Amino acid sequence: MNITEEINTPIIQSNSPFGAIERKIAFRYLRSKKNQGGVGLISLISFICIMLAIAAMIIIMSIMNGFRDEMINLTIGSEGHMFVASSNLEPDKQYIELLEKNLSALPGVEEAFQFTQNFTGIQANNQFGLAKVIGIAPNNLKDFELVMSNIIDGSIDKTTDGFKQENIITVGSGLANSFGLEVGDSIVIFSPNSRQTITGPMPIKKSYTIGAIFKLGLYQADLSNIYMDIDQASLLFNKGLHSGEIQVRLANPDMLEQIRSDIMNIVNEPIFIQSWKDRNASTATALRTEQIAMRFIFMVVVVIAVFPILASMIMLVKNKSKDIAVLRTLGVSRGAVLRIFFITGITIGSVGTFSGVLLGIVFCSNVDHIQSVIEFIAGVELFPEDVYQLSGGIPSKVIWVEVFGVAFWGFLISAVATFFPALTASRIDPVDALRYD
Repeated sequence: MNITEEINTPIIQSNSPFGAIERKIAFRYLRSKKNQGGVGLISLISFICIMLAIAAMIIIMSIMNGFRDEMINLTIGSEGHMFVASSNLEPDKQYIELLEKNLSALPGVEEAFQFTQNFTGIQANNQFGLAKVIGIAPNNLKDFELVMSNIIDGSIDKTTDGFKQENIITVGSGLANSFGLEVGDSIVIFSPNSRQTITGPMPIKKSYTIGAIFKLGLYQADLSNIYMDIDQASLLFNKGLHSGEIQVRLANPDMLEQIRSDIMNIVNEPIFIQSWKDRNASTATALRTEQIAMRFIFMVVVVIAVFPILASMIMLVKNKSKDIAVLRTLGVSRGAVLRIFFITGITIGSVGTFSGVLLGIVFCSNVDHIQSVIEFIAGVELFPEDVYQLSGGIPSKVIWVEVFGVAFWGFLISAVATFFPALTASRIDPVDALRYD
């Protein structure tokens, strides 16, 4: 080997990119104390910031998803997720029953049943009012978990002397309270149809007995909803003819397009399909806008949280400029210097991100216990049931796709914040760094 080759031979032979030597130097810088030119305290603060930002993002998103599901299950779920109706004005009963059976068998469909819905006048205790009368078969009402789990008085199986089962109705608690009604009391329901008498047309009306009272916690539903046998409803409102409309309840209310496509594949005549988003366009838009806005806000929060990482890396590069110069004179390449400082910064970001994800998931899994502890310490109820209708506490729903998205975003932002100081470190001229030493 000649003198020129010996001079050009690096004293330190760097291993493969991101190899053992680069990782060892990076972790040594990460652990170095202040008097050694390190930034341990700022690194710790950076770790805590990114961890709390990621955890907060997961917690808030999960709670928002939980609230959204509760709102859909209560507000929208009380009315149904999808509605299918025949385009025929007088649909064939057998065809509708077959369609109902086929819809119930579709994957993702919890139940499908025929129903009618009419807004009409009611009378009880010399008071008049308006109500929404929903016709539904008794066996389908029994499977309607939202109503059945919120019966506060009576039973839909209860019969009263002199009344058959089909003359028993189920009413909301708000309606019962406004008319001063209890289980066993009678209520008159008016039909929009009339019959001709000697004195002129007279409205058709019929008396029904209250068999059960429910309380969903939804003001409008409790104040106006009445459930009755679908055959009785058809006789009262449509002269015995069924409308042929089917209500479909889904396991996942967001699977509308997939279910819509499946429905179209099993029908052989024109039908009308509406979803809860079609009937509640403003609510659906508000929910979607809220989701997008909150996710954008928390993405910005994560960006802000990585600024301490950026600051710590800038300080580390400044404090280690002489070390960088020494490494460069020993033959360490610019790429190796860049990777050393990149490993240092990305370690803070990745460990902080992982810890934040873990903290967020643990929090969401135990949110009811955490709520109880906070209420015990504060001495107040955070979410009163009579105000928020949250009998099970704060709802939380972890969506793993979102969790992975949050983790990737935290890692990506940390990497970007780390790259530029690391690039600056790789460009330090060893001659300038050691000129006055």
